[in-house]
Amino acid sequence: MMRGFDMNLIDKIREKISLPLTVLGGAGSLEDIEKVIKRHGIIGVAAGSFFVFKGIYKAVLNSYPSKLAKKNIIK
Repeated sequence: MMRGFDMNLIDKIREKISLPLTVLGGAGSLEDIEKVIKRHGIIGVAAGSFFVFKGIYKAVLNSYPSKLAKKNIIK
């Protein structure tokens, strides 16, 4: 189960570089994605497993957030 991004690592990388950054590995909820975006501005956030594996059996189910949910994250 994904438990959120390693925010300390992302912070350290952002301190050292000014290039566009995409983070991946850890998104377990829309709140995890929102936390990265709000803390560091709009950067790439990958969330593959979060959108594919669902339920107690980790069945494959494509599950994308609604337009409103996405809009609320990047507002």
